[in-house]
Amino acid sequence: MTAKSHFPPAALAGALGRRVSQALLYVVDLTVFILQAMRGWSGRRGLFNRASYQAVIAQMIFTGIDALPAVTLLGLAVGAGITAQLIMLIQVVGSEADVINVLTKVVALELAPLLTAIIVIGRTGSAIAVDLGNMQLHREVEGLTLLGIDVQDFFISPRLVGVGLSQLILAVYFAVIAVASGVLFSALLMSFSHLKYLVAIPLAFDPIALVGFVIKNLMFGLIIGGSACYHGLRVGVSPTEVPQETQRAIVNSLVLIFLLDGMMAVALL
Repeated sequence: MTAKSHFPPAALAGALGRRVSQALLYVVDLTVFILQAMRGWSGRRGLFNRASYQAVIAQMIFTGIDALPAVTLLGLAVGAGITAQLIMLIQVVGSEADVINVLTKVVALELAPLLTAIIVIGRTGSAIAVDLGNMQLHREVEGLTLLGIDVQDFFISPRLVGVGLSQLILAVYFAVIAVASGVLFSALLMSFSHLKYLVAIPLAFDPIALVGFVIKNLMFGLIIGGSACYHGLRVGVSPTEVPQETQRAIVNSLVLIFLLDGMMAVALL
């Protein structure tokens, strides 16, 4: 008989406890890293000086404007594949109020932030991690520190602010495209009376939900930018660490934004 390996319950509990402890410590470290980086915003060398301001604008151009084609295409795809289908299905089993409720809460307030964040992680998060990782690998960060340049004030804080604001703007843009295009598609396929939703939906948003939407997207942006910067600066002396830390930044950002979205959804119920 082949001997079967058995794992004592105590060993399994210990391994699970270590993984949970590591995950919690990572969240704490990342939170402290973001808070320390953002302290430069209110200091005399914060984001209001010329160099930091230009860095914020450059980050917003890369994260926001350059991502508009991808966000537009995905928004149109969601409008045709999800929003229009939801309108057609709910019209059969529900009322006009049900359609408006689902579109505002599901498509605009939930899908838009998540799908936008995934695009930002793939484009911006990976780029920031690679950029800072290569700077760390070639000792550029150390050289700038020796010259008296605060890396957090000029390289971390502007990127966090730029990614956070871009995430919010892109999520609003995505929500408008996804909802409006879905209504138009359903109007063309079923009835032009569906165009009434274009007027009713903007008036149906709850102010508290809108505040939660803004906070959620800003936190998504801070998590994405903070995780990318955090892992980029963890690169050591080996070139293989750059793709490894980039992969960790992407995966951890995805996990954290989904966890945060779930917790905020429960809190706002």
